[in-house]
Amino acid sequence: MGGSLLFGISTLQSLFLGFPFKPMFVALKPIDYTIILVFVSFMVVIGMLLKRSMNHSTDFLLAGRKIPSWITGIAFISANISALELLGMSASGAEYGFLTFHFYYLGAIPGMIFLGIFMMPFYYSTKIRSVPEYLRYRFNRPAHLVNSLITLLSLALGSGIYLYSLSLVFETLFGWNPHLSILFSAFIVLIYTYFGGLSSSIYTEVMQFFLTVLGLFPLVIVGLTRLGGWDGLMQKIPESHKHMWVGLPGGQNELGWDVLSVTVGLGFVLSFSYWTCGFAEVQRAMAAKDYRAARRTPLIGAMFKLFLPFLTVIPGLIALAEYSTEMNGEYNKSFLILLKNFYPSGMLGLGTTALLAAFMAGMSSSVTAMNTIFTYDIYQTYINKDKDDNTYLIIGKQSTMVAVVFAIFTSYIAMQFENIMNYIQLLFSFFNAPLISIFLLGMFWKKASKWSAFYGMLVGTASGLLHYFFYVNDMLYYKSEMVSNFYGAIYSGVFCFLVMVVVSLIENEDPKRDLHGLVYADRDKTNVFWDPRILAWGVILLVLLAGFNVVFA
Repeated sequence: MGGSLLFGISTLQSLFLGFPFKPMFVALKPIDYTIILVFVSFMVVIGMLLKRSMNHSTDFLLAGRKIPSWITGIAFISANISALELLGMSASGAEYGFLTFHFYYLGAIPGMIFLGIFMMPFYYSTKIRSVPEYLRYRFNRPAHLVNSLITLLSLALGSGIYLYSLSLVFETLFGWNPHLSILFSAFIVLIYTYFGGLSSSIYTEVMQFFLTVLGLFPLVIVGLTRLGGWDGLMQKIPESHKHMWVGLPGGQNELGWDVLSVTVGLGFVLSFSYWTCGFAEVQRAMAAKDYRAARRTPLIGAMFKLFLPFLTVIPGLIALAEYSTEMNGEYNKSFLILLKNFYPSGMLGLGTTALLAAFMAGMSSSVTAMNTIFTYDIYQTYINKDKDDNTYLIIGKQSTMVAVVFAIFTSYIAMQFENIMNYIQLLFSFFNAPLISIFLLGMFWKKASKWSAFYGMLVGTASGLLHYFFYVNDMLYYKSEMVSNFYGAIYSGVFCFLVMVVVSLIENEDPKRDLHGLVYADRDKTNVFWDPRILAWGVILLVLLAGFNVVFA
């Protein structure tokens, strides 16, 4: 799994699942509960209002493909910002400093730019309804089925992790009953996604995004003011925390990262496979109102992502500079310490709402992705093909309920494992990693044959598993488990690529096979592929990205 969520999950394993974490109870006042209640009520109202327009399965599962790009762009990034990231990135900022920026500037933004410029034209112009569905048209049904099932499994496990983590955060911070927290959050998500479908999820994610920013921004402002501004912060943090690239060439840093593992493993394989092939995010772009809006969606999201580290990583550095004694080496406390010390009543309610919103955004994105994949990729394709549209609308709503129940179930499964966070991260490193090879060859190499994706997926995943087996049995050595996962992703992607090439050269492909709109050589010419305005977005983002890397080098 690419991007900052990967590291957020990894760092949070120590927060809840590896080390004792003492409660930091904070008393909420009536004004705080009122703010939370208003937020929850507003989300429910959105779902109820959108219920009237859910007349077809495409309205419910695809949002009718009529949402403006600025909304889908914000929803695109909001679907990825969970409280796992808020807490995990703050913790890693306190422990590792600017090195953590790589999970944004290498692990996310390049993949988002590539999605908008190169991959969305294929996804949108072919009118496919999910990322796995592309594999059915481009390759064959076995590849499609395997990818659909793997995606469903990963989404279900991910949504359960969101619920579990939320319950633990609120139990730690406020003393709330974890079981009630799980059920309450799941129930709210169920209401607005059941009635309003993907549309309600997207519109509530926009609100959740602004709430999250509003909840985080004062932490940074108050913290920097207390420290005497940016220069004051820089004077109080260790020199090792002030650089992104210093120490990477020889792996001389606290994480043991080296240039190859970070640039290829994180920056290419994991980043591109997650951001360009991950349906929970891509689904938001598919809901855009037209071709150009769909391509702008991840680019708008990338613009917000550029500045997100200042709201997630910097609070950890502020906590390190201001409250290092109170933190006492428990870096995962950093965000909660700032919340407790900086926010009075009212603002504390806003901060709590930001956490709740972030968790719900992550869960709702998983739920809406699951109901779409099950309805179209499993039920309609393999179980009941020729039913009327109303049947698929009903199935979509029923699968929404099942997805939420399954999320509750997987949250309790997560409670039984001490290392579930790292386990989930590991699964993504070999299940997701082969996808970038499959999609790149599928879109840009017309000779990629029908069975190449299926065998490439199997061998790529197997090579990642074999690499992990060698690592845990001390036949391979890396400076950290994270570096092992980066290299495991590289092996998965490379072996998948090689197998696809070999199978494609051996297999006799039908020269008359219709690949119109599915490959670059036979792309849809009714829409402009090399759109100057889209390219301008990409160039601006790359210039800004290069600038940030230079400034924080």
